[in-house]
Amino acid sequence: MREQIRLWFYSLFFMSVVLTGRAPYRKVLTYEKLLDAKGREMHGSWGSQISADEAFERMGADVMRWLYCQQQPSQNIRFGFAPADDVKRCLLTLWNSARFLTDYGRIEGFEPRYEDLETGVAGVKLRPLDRWLQARVQQLLADAEAAYDAYLSVDVLKAFESFVDDLSNWYIRRSRRRFYSYDEAAFRSLWTALVQSLRVVAPVLPMLADHLWKVLVADVVEGAPDSIHLAGWPEAREELRDERLLAETAAVRDVVQLGRRARAQERRQPAPAAAAAVRTRRPQCPRPRGRDRRGAARQTGGVRCRARDDSAHAAQPPPARPAAGPRLRDVRVALENGAVERLDDGSFRVASEVLAPEEVIQGERHELPGWATAEDNGISVAFDVELDDELRTEGRVLDLIHSVNALRKASGIEVTDRVTLTLPASQADLLLYSDWIMREVLAVDVDVDGEIAEPSIAKVA
Repeated sequence: MREQIRLWFYSLFFMSVVLTGRAPYRKVLTYEKLLDAKGREMHGSWGSQISADEAFERMGADVMRWLYCQQQPSQNIRFGFAPADDVKRCLLTLWNSARFLTDYGRIEGFEPRYEDLETGVAGVKLRPLDRWLQARVQQLLADAEAAYDAYLSVDVLKAFESFVDDLSNWYIRRSRRRFYSYDEAAFRSLWTALVQSLRVVAPVLPMLADHLWKVLVADVVEGAPDSIHLAGWPEAREELRDERLLAETAAVRDVVQLGRRARAQERRQPAPAAAAAVRTRRPQCPRPRGRDRRGAARQTGGVRCRARDDSAHAAQPPPARPAAGPRLRDVRVALENGAVERLDDGSFRVASEVLAPEEVIQGERHELPGWATAEDNGISVAFDVELDDELRTEGRVLDLIHSVNALRKASGIEVTDRVTLTLPASQADLLLYSDWIMREVLAVDVDVDGEIAEPSIAKVA
């Protein structure tokens, strides 16, 4: 608490100046009060007091450091084992990302290059997703540098936590199949991003960062520093920053999140079509372009076939004021039927007429029969929920993939192990999708056995 300034920090300062002629520290980052997890003062009689030894043993030193460093200096800290569990979940995401890379890197014989940390990944063909990850690393460096310079460790951890989430839930999730066979660009991009992020967070998490450095760098790269604390701060590389790509990807992720919300209204099932429309122009979040971005939304949103980018289905634009002259009636009919095209400059093409944004009255969004929709912050997303036999079969394939992967985990089969898959006769029709199934469950063969009632797997020796 603030009494430390008088009773501890000032005492140290005074004695050091008197005895040695210099201050014992340059700056002190402190906080208001240390309270228990419920916001009360810690007292032994209340049972809320936690001894340091118990905290070190149950939390770990780096988790304790995170709890202190994530707090605004002007606010109280709530300290306890429940808040520590929240920190552990974030660090587990980081740990699992590193584990994913080391597991598949060992199988595929990946050899990292230390120079990638200095120059960025070069000499291989990068996909837009790889270039986005490099730009995301540069964004993390810039945000962390500004936070450290301001002595705001809370902002360092906010930037790091956001980066780890992006790395795991966007890059790795969308690139997973590339690691099943040796894709050099994917391996090098993920390794570089992980290591650079560890260098950024090392002052806050010195022990965990140093351990992962040894596993990812020191033990496998000849001539690399033995410790992350000898590696120095990563230098920013402006040529790797791509603000447009970062903004476009953020826009795609907004659409994907809304898509998941819309799909939550229905059973998880492939959709025959999806549509997205931006109803307000947001300069910081430009409209996603290109096959890769459309594919990202399509793949992550669960649209597996016959997808179309048709913003007219996402939301019905409201009526227009008299700007189309004699063609006003045609314009109104087109608007009512959803026959609207949103142009790049924010205007609308309706019945061959182009209407400026200010010529359209923003009204309420109308639900479309047969479509599951969601809307937020000017973006509308809709999924066609009408199913045919082909889509129902694909839904069964998704259920099979989910159950087989759960069976792998329950059987103690490692994520990198190959298996053989045997289906009951009732699922024989799914053999038409055997290539898809084998990719998703890492199977080398799919067969049918009329004697079994449920799918079974066996690890390949």
